[in-house]
Amino acid sequence: MEYPFIFGTAGHIDHGKTALVRAMTGIDCDRLEEEKRRGITIELGFAPLTLPCGKTVSIIDVPGHERFIRQMAAGAAGIDAAMLVIAASEGVMPQTREHLDILDILGVKFGLVALTKKDLVDDETLELAIEEVVEVTRRTCLEGAPIIPVSSVTREGVSRILEEIEKIIDKIPLRKGFGAFFLPIDRIFSKKGLGTVVTGTSYQGSISVGDEVAIMPCGTVGKVRALQTHGANITSVTAGQRAAINLSSVSHDHLERGDAVCAKGAFIATDCMNTWLRILPSAPKGVTHWQRVRLHVGTADVIARVSLLSMEGGKKKAAIPPGSEGPSQILTESKIVVTAGQRFVIRFYSPLITIGGGRIMLPNAEAAKGKHQREAKANIITELSGDFGSAQLLVAILHDKGILSVAGLFALSQMDKRTFEENLRLLSAAPDTYGLLEFGSSRNFISSDTFDKVVHSVLRLLKNFHTRYPERAGIDAERLYTSLEDVQGGDKITLGDFKELLCLIVARNSIAAVAVQGKTCYKAVGFNQSLDKKFMDLVERIRDESVAAGFNLVKLSDLEEKLNASTPGAVSPSYIKRAMKYLRENDDLKILEGELLFPRKTQEQVLKVLASMDCDITVAALRDSIGVNRKYSLAILDFLDSQGLTKRVGDKRVLTE
Repeated sequence: MEYPFIFGTAGHIDHGKTALVRAMTGIDCDRLEEEKRRGITIELGFAPLTLPCGKTVSIIDVPGHERFIRQMAAGAAGIDAAMLVIAASEGVMPQTREHLDILDILGVKFGLVALTKKDLVDDETLELAIEEVVEVTRRTCLEGAPIIPVSSVTREGVSRILEEIEKIIDKIPLRKGFGAFFLPIDRIFSKKGLGTVVTGTSYQGSISVGDEVAIMPCGTVGKVRALQTHGANITSVTAGQRAAINLSSVSHDHLERGDAVCAKGAFIATDCMNTWLRILPSAPKGVTHWQRVRLHVGTADVIARVSLLSMEGGKKKAAIPPGSEGPSQILTESKIVVTAGQRFVIRFYSPLITIGGGRIMLPNAEAAKGKHQREAKANIITELSGDFGSAQLLVAILHDKGILSVAGLFALSQMDKRTFEENLRLLSAAPDTYGLLEFGSSRNFISSDTFDKVVHSVLRLLKNFHTRYPERAGIDAERLYTSLEDVQGGDKITLGDFKELLCLIVARNSIAAVAVQGKTCYKAVGFNQSLDKKFMDLVERIRDESVAAGFNLVKLSDLEEKLNASTPGAVSPSYIKRAMKYLRENDDLKILEGELLFPRKTQEQVLKVLASMDCDITVAALRDSIGVNRKYSLAILDFLDSQGLTKRVGDKRVLTE
């Protein structure tokens, strides 16, 4: 019975990992000619392990040489439990400790220690080896784990190892895998008659034969032609299974270890991740801000920088010292694909020493800029690291991005649709519980912090506007919308949704709404229009000049000349423009095509003329009736059309009222 469980080996070179796997499974995981010639494991090996209870699980055999830590980390990244292999004849060695550190960093919580080559040592040496194992595993993930002396030659101890593996499996629940399908690729090859085949350990989700998938980070889309696990054909793969995937429409030449097979459209390539980082107590030194490191995540191995987020005395901490942990960002030099909750390992760029690792909290982040952003991101990471779950992940994404539509949130969630909708209902039922507000027809969420920032920005804009234009009633939503693009967060919300956000701000008495010409504008609470005499004198002059012109409408440039006729430059164009806006806001003046001023009184007179005309309303007829040229009569009729006061039917117009 195939059971989704991955058991991995770890340990120093030549301590008998591959021989023990062969004794347990009957399969030699050293498949390469070079491995057989040199007698060492170079690449990852895989085998099915059938237990006495009838369950068949997967076992991954990793290289033990220090030069192949990259392969070891890639193999260990997907395991559920580990078997640390230590030769009783040699005891604990450098890679024993490094592999144990990596298991610890990757969050492995269950396992056993196989004390191999029992047939080569006497009882006293064996007892000393056991004592050394107890000491080296103290305060690690394998503290208190069973220590089983075993011989791959005589098979003594093999049955006990199988029994212990069964006990471990009973302790570990099946992976929940609430995310969309994600499988880091560890092998790529082409098979005659089949084409491209990739293998890996399914981290989360499930796929079936016939499903479309994306190869990330390159984004190539292919189709699942066939699936196998341990050589047997299957119809679907779920979290925790080893799988070989035969892909159509994907060339193996374009793939490499570190790529991942993903549910189509569910993952985005990234080069910046919010993480929780822990530095090993055994690390020779801590990690400093912006230090260059090697990042091992899934099966990927890339160069990256560590950006520290924690503050101390208002300054970035110089380092996360050995034995300490904290929030950080990791910025890679090339795009990769990762999933939320995934474990990772970091090593010094040079020399190649494992120094720590941790867990990816938010895969698709933006580099923090400035003290406040660093503190905000640090708080989000710290909170999520203490309570990591699917609902908490959505909340963290929203607080990190500030504003997101439901569609935008789903695109970043890496979840299957059913899981996403279940958790979305939790957020919608009580958004304030999670520090969120929901608004708009597009169903947008905004974090309380971002909402406060938007309120602050709106108030700042309004107060500046009131100071500069005390005669104006307020600002319309369109102007606020275009002025606030820099605080809109992860998604650029629509104007309609922004208007609903303004309604929320009004409802909280942070700003006030005011009607201007049938349009809603916004002002600061307590603001009252202030009209000084000089300004109102100019308003009256403009009104008088435009009305006095009658049907021969005044052009704006001509008006400016008239106003400055006695004293050139006395009235600035900007001051005239302010007065014009005041008149327009109060519906006293319109500006037609060609910058022609059309006062309300003249508009009323034109409508009376049109109502009294016995002939058809045409441009020529109006021209003759009011004694103006064609340009003026055409501009007037076009404006009345735009206001719905007249309606064009062919070359004629009819009054609508």
